[in-house]
Amino acid sequence: MSIDALRGAFLRPGDEYSPLPFWFINDDLTHEALRRQIHDFHEKGVAGFVIHPRKGLPKTIPYLSDRYMDFIRFAVEEAERLSMRVVLYDEAMYPSGSAHGMVVRENPAYASRCLRMQIAEGSVLPAASEHIAVCEALIEDGCAGEVRALQPDADGLYRAGEGKRLLAFSLVYSGGTIRGVHENEDDGEADAPASADLLNPDAVRAFIRLTHERYYAALARHFGKTIVAMFTDEPDITGRNSLPGGIAWTEGFLASFGDAADLPALFMDMGARTQEIRRRYRRAVNARMNETYYGQLAAWCDSHSVALTGHPAKGWDIGLEQHFGIPGQDLVWRFVEVEDGLRGAESVHPKCASDAARHRLRRRNANECFGCCGADGALWSFTADDMKWYMDYLFVRGTNLLYPHAFFYSLRDGRDMERPPDVGPGNHWWPWYDKIALYMRRLSWLNTDSVNQARVAVLCEADEMPWEACIPLYENQIEFNYLERDLLPEAARGADGSLTLAHQRYTHIIDGAPDLASLPRDLVITPAAPDLRVTHVVKEGVDFYLMTNEGAEEIRGRLFVAAEGGAQWWNAWTGEITPAGVDGEGRYALRLGRRESIILCVSRELPVTCAGKETEDVKTAQPLAGVRFAVTPLDGDRPAFSLVTDGEGRLPSWTEQPGLAHYSSFMAYEAELFLSAPAALDLGACSGITRAFADGQALGLRMWGPHTYALPAGMKKLRIEICNTPANAREHAVLPSGMFGPVTLTR
Repeated sequence: MSIDALRGAFLRPGDEYSPLPFWFINDDLTHEALRRQIHDFHEKGVAGFVIHPRKGLPKTIPYLSDRYMDFIRFAVEEAERLSMRVVLYDEAMYPSGSAHGMVVRENPAYASRCLRMQIAEGSVLPAASEHIAVCEALIEDGCAGEVRALQPDADGLYRAGEGKRLLAFSLVYSGGTIRGVHENEDDGEADAPASADLLNPDAVRAFIRLTHERYYAALARHFGKTIVAMFTDEPDITGRNSLPGGIAWTEGFLASFGDAADLPALFMDMGARTQEIRRRYRRAVNARMNETYYGQLAAWCDSHSVALTGHPAKGWDIGLEQHFGIPGQDLVWRFVEVEDGLRGAESVHPKCASDAARHRLRRRNANECFGCCGADGALWSFTADDMKWYMDYLFVRGTNLLYPHAFFYSLRDGRDMERPPDVGPGNHWWPWYDKIALYMRRLSWLNTDSVNQARVAVLCEADEMPWEACIPLYENQIEFNYLERDLLPEAARGADGSLTLAHQRYTHIIDGAPDLASLPRDLVITPAAPDLRVTHVVKEGVDFYLMTNEGAEEIRGRLFVAAEGGAQWWNAWTGEITPAGVDGEGRYALRLGRRESIILCVSRELPVTCAGKETEDVKTAQPLAGVRFAVTPLDGDRPAFSLVTDGEGRLPSWTEQPGLAHYSSFMAYEAELFLSAPAALDLGACSGITRAFADGQALGLRMWGPHTYALPAGMKKLRIEICNTPANAREHAVLPSGMFGPVTLTR
């Protein structure tokens, strides 16, 4: 493909690169409302959805009933008419695997199990059917030593030796549940559906028969066409709200785990071997899950021409991604904090999915993102500013399909507080969502059908992915991929010591703390820029460097890249494509603002251009002090008021005004401001999206900071429209809202 064709595909990526948002169907449904919402999605560049039954669905539409399937069929057929794609969700509501409790209702023996340990009161214990093992042990300070597995004597009794205690391990039903979709079915409520034993292959077969086969019977002609995947969501082996102290187990699992004498280590300290035994247990559980759950689901999906998608329960369980046609993870509950994305076990999760896809030759990998990611303890406080950071965080780590969580069918009667926020039609940015969707498409396109050029592999386990050792790699722009030890036998070894697996070739393998000086540098920036993140991919023979700024301050420096040829800057947000000139040392000038990303495209088809002489910005920013703004709420019949900037150009929050503490919408700030010459306006800190107008002429839209605008000469009247998040109205919060400044002019 020529560079011109690549450029055109980047600017206008096809529907297959569209985000596929979770669509919460959470109320009494009508065909007309379904049609209206689907068309609304389509008009905003959203070419598909994950149709997700959710809390609030009335009992008059029982899950998987004929009436329920009528609505699902209608939505799929409407999507077909618009050439949209649909992902079916396999549960009501989550975690997956119980068919809304029908698996257990059909056969109570399929309910979730768990293993519990009890320390017997005396030295003699009668044998019982629920005991899978009984051990004797020396118990000191809560630790177990001198452990030995026992057999009952001729009298059917277990007897402890002198000074020892008896430890009984019993397989019991966990009492676990899932979150249901109908009234009184949530956590802790009386009708919460029972969770199923996912380690039992027969229980999983029942789940597939009740759920997947039901969908296929109703929608067979759409599978592999409009319906592209089935989504399974963080299966929980013991279920939610299960018996305290229990761990995942099932009939016959002791043979998979190993020696019964090692069981105490799963509940208490057994000294030096404790961690090794627990690791062996986790791996045995995951191996069984791959066999009984993910493997069976994947086989069914493969035979019905759709992909298995979704994600495991843990962000670091890369070994559980092996059966997914579209490996996935989820970015929820702000487990990764904005501008602090390198720390914590959850920080590995985007690469858990993308690296699993790379090494297993999966074309796409996905992330369920944004759910419950509001800050300040208010879930609806999620901003477009935060969304942009999270998008870049995912894309620069290789994600190429986003499942935004979520678009709500209904927000009435408390539905707005069920795992908010609505990140689509129910939020202030919806009128401009086409811009967000196009950005997602462009970077999903870039990361699809391209080959990542990382030369460094960081070894990891199937259930453990190191993160602390990788911080200096990120901060020094040394790209790496996680490589599971279990995949090493599949890698080809070169005479130079390199490893090749799938399309990846690694010249350096890290197992522990990295030696930065010895590692290859594909991109070097001076001065150092710890907040700069980079991924280098080759697509159709062209080199692309995607760079994102994960910090709060602008990044400026000189770049050297290994790729050779002429270059252009491709901006995925604005669509601007401009020449990238090099200086006399072959370096590019990089200026990457807060919340910005940029792509450096390097191709031998492009001419090499020389950079012009750089001039240092001369700024004469002055605070806009003493300016009176007439402030008018744009939502509802509310009185206008005035705010005056102080000596530093600052303004108070509108929540300090009478009756506006819980106002969540747009405000218009208008001021008389005559300019004899052009000037740059910087609004400083703002609570959300801003729009600016000069004498009625639109100057642009800013979804995140910096909120800067170019003001024309001769302007007499300035109008700023600014919103906050829905948190103040929907959660009765009182979060600061408005334009805080300092508002400055640079002439």
